[in-house]
Amino acid sequence: MTAQRIDHVGITTSDLDRSLHFYVDVLGLKLLARHAMSEPDLAALLGLHTVDLDIADLDSGDGRIVELIHYRQPEGTRVSHHSWDSPTTHIAFTVDDMAAVEERMAQSKVQVISHRKLTIHDPGGPWDGAVCLYLRDPYGTIIELVQRRPEA
Repeated sequence: MTAQRIDHVGITTSDLDRSLHFYVDVLGLKLLARHAMSEPDLAALLGLHTVDLDIADLDSGDGRIVELIHYRQPEGTRVSHHSWDSPTTHIAFTVDDMAAVEERMAQSKVQVISHRKLTIHDPGGPWDGAVCLYLRDPYGTIIELVQRRPEA
């Protein structure tokens, strides 16, 4: 069997509360659970001898999980990157109301990458009419917001 769909996405952060504010209060994801973990089996899974971390699981809106992870031990190092750096990734979230999200972003001083929103012209294609915007979460993860054209 081959991989068929994304199960969850993990994002490492150095301040879980600040990241929760962004993902829950600004983007509107729902907090499902939050817990501390330090089990030896988890350390082994991560290729470590020991680990101490906090995890918050968020519902992305379709049942898939966005997992925010704060490593207390080992402490990580912040890495700067741009969308053109390899192997940088980005996560795209569908939004119903781009203007409302932009208003919450402005109040929270979110770093917007895009110089302007892009409306895609792809007549007959799946992206036709989609409006896209790139930004960063509080710790630099690249996020794309996509507002799809309403179905006719």
